[in-house]
Amino acid sequence: MSVRSREAAIIAGLLLVTAVFGLVLIPMGIREGYGSSGAGLSPRFMPEIATMGIAVALLFGLVKQLLSVETAAGAEAHPDGVVGHPMRAVIVIAICLFFSLVGFRMAGFYLGGVVMAASLTALLGEREILKVVVFPVLVLIVIYIVFEFGFQIRLPKSGLIASIPV
Repeated sequence: MSVRSREAAIIAGLLLVTAVFGLVLIPMGIREGYGSSGAGLSPRFMPEIATMGIAVALLFGLVKQLLSVETAAGAEAHPDGVVGHPMRAVIVIAICLFFSLVGFRMAGFYLGGVVMAASLTALLGEREILKVVVFPVLVLIVIYIVFEFGFQIRLPKSGLIASIPV
């Protein structure tokens, strides 16, 4: 199997997983649909917008992959053992799915979010420990302030350590 066809197959698989996520998992996890909560947006709105964005990006990637010409040099070689882009995308999706299905329930949104963001930052190639740890913590602090104090929206808390308010 050529590199181009293998990458196209991976992207098609990711599209299938995204479809299952958007059409099955989101409605199962967020039962309140459109019109059932009165005026305003459904709680499904943002996850569905994010899923559509992922699907559009994957479709563009698939079209680009199918229309591209494979080079004779072989894009197979990855210096320093770095995982290739398609495999990295599969790992990123797997990490996000794991945390959405298991991690956030166990660790809560904030602690789970820090772990997930640090994992993704390291996977994307960042090696400075301050950037891998401090940046996700700062992002989650901003999310905490905005949601908890600004919008008065309580996101799931950690079930592992009951004394921690996040």
